[in-house]
Amino acid sequence: MSFTSLKELIEQAEKEKTTISELMIKTEMEQKGYSRETIITKMSEQFTVMEEAVRKGTMSPVMSRTGLTGGDGNRLYQYAKNGNSFVNPTTLNAAANALAVSEVNAAMGRIVATPTAGSAGILPAVLVHALDSGNFTREQIIQSIFTASALGLVIANKASISGAAGGCQAEVGSATGMAAGTLVELAGGTPAQVGNAVGITLKNSLGLVCDPVAGLVEIPCIIRNGLHAITAQAAADMALAGVTSIILPDEVIHVMHEVGQQMPESLRETGIGGLAGTPTGQKLKEQILGEKTSSCGPAKYESAYEIIGPIMVGPSSSHTAGAVRIGNIARQLLNENPLYVNFSLMGSFAKTYQGHGTDLALLAGVLGLTTMDDGIPNAKELANEKGLQYEFTKRVLGSYHPNTVLVELTGPSRTVKVLASSLGGGKVEVQEFNDYPLKFSGERPTLVIRHTDKKGVIADLSGFLYQNGYNIARMANERSKINGEAITICEIDNKLEETFLSLLKKEIPIINEIGLVQTK
Repeated sequence: MSFTSLKELIEQAEKEKTTISELMIKTEMEQKGYSRETIITKMSEQFTVMEEAVRKGTMSPVMSRTGLTGGDGNRLYQYAKNGNSFVNPTTLNAAANALAVSEVNAAMGRIVATPTAGSAGILPAVLVHALDSGNFTREQIIQSIFTASALGLVIANKASISGAAGGCQAEVGSATGMAAGTLVELAGGTPAQVGNAVGITLKNSLGLVCDPVAGLVEIPCIIRNGLHAITAQAAADMALAGVTSIILPDEVIHVMHEVGQQMPESLRETGIGGLAGTPTGQKLKEQILGEKTSSCGPAKYESAYEIIGPIMVGPSSSHTAGAVRIGNIARQLLNENPLYVNFSLMGSFAKTYQGHGTDLALLAGVLGLTTMDDGIPNAKELANEKGLQYEFTKRVLGSYHPNTVLVELTGPSRTVKVLASSLGGGKVEVQEFNDYPLKFSGERPTLVIRHTDKKGVIADLSGFLYQNGYNIARMANERSKINGEAITICEIDNKLEETFLSLLKKEIPIINEIGLVQTK
């Protein structure tokens, strides 16, 4: 089954009168071809590493390699023994467990990413805590980890588990939701209660930014792991008590994705904003790294003609030339005469599109015009002549470049969705194609191949291109699920002839459709 919806996961478990962990084990057996014993043994090894990290960091102080953090897991564990804490001492041990694992991680010790290294303390903390309670066997604990993995798959597929993409809500938040749901099933809760635990937890994490000081997984990551371990336990108890997530868990996950997209880049694992941007954070960064970090990165602009150029109709390289190219890419991907188009504009595009002629440029591109065409100023008249209906709206599309647009283009037989940004100087970057996160610029001849996911198809594709003298500059692949629909992007250094597309499709029958894109 596909782990992309909590609702479907819960309904399937209820229909089969089984647990979410059992569904996960069954799916793993089907996909990997392994026996149940092999799969359980592998998860047992995972839990052994988790437990070792907990014991290591609680029994004795563990310092990070930088010396910036360390010893708090042991410190809190010892404090809990006094019995004078506000939080129940036994519960406080769960926080100590999480701190311990995170400190082992910061010391470059062995941990298990659950689902990431930055959030690796939470699930081990609550599971070892449950084991130490004496209420559950080791076998039950190991079985329950499959519940966590199923929940994590849904979150990862519907939203993100990356701090760079969605902030710390995507890492610590996801881990906390996974841990809460796992505890519910471990305690005998229903699949629906598992879902409620996830919803309750994630609502409490929405908006949590990723702001690691000096870019290290230490401050505030370690403390967040400790506090969220207790959050997971409290959320599990709420769900077991009958508290429900009024906002459906799947909707909460979707919102988490939207919130993450709207976060500024400075709050998504860049080590720029939030706590990392404070005077103390900056001081620690300089202290640890020994020097101020350079802002230099990979070169996005490589050709002289990206600076001296493009040849274009004004007034703006970003708002006009770039917009024409985005529209033109959408037209090439549609590969038929368009009948209707909706342009959803954000940021600077949304605020100034009429003054800069962005609306005319986007329409011109969709109509097949290039940056040099004198007909761009008359794009609306040309659209009317061609029978192309169009609409412009404004909306927030995510944390992309301010000059970003979603083009939804419909022809006689199909519709395509292209989310793209105009980066400056006429340079563009497609961010998503038909909701698949596939980035490409169109500067090189680009094959956009829709096919069924199957072992060996990428190797066959690259091999055939090589045999015919084509060099691959960049390749990317995204699939909906194993053996499901997939899209592969292939940027080629050489010029491609249309006849080659038919030859390629004949050679690899699993290909459903091939498009060729190149900006003009």
